[in-house]
Amino acid sequence: MSNTGFFTETLDSRDPAVFGAIRQELGRQRDEIEL
Repeated sequence: MSNTGFFTETLDSRDPAVFGAIRQELGRQRDEIEL
């Protein structure tokens, strides 16, 4: 089993869907008011 690139590859290139979801959540927490 080879882990080549596992710790050096960016999340954006490894799993763009997860990266996008995290980015959207970060923006939501940063820019929106929680009631």
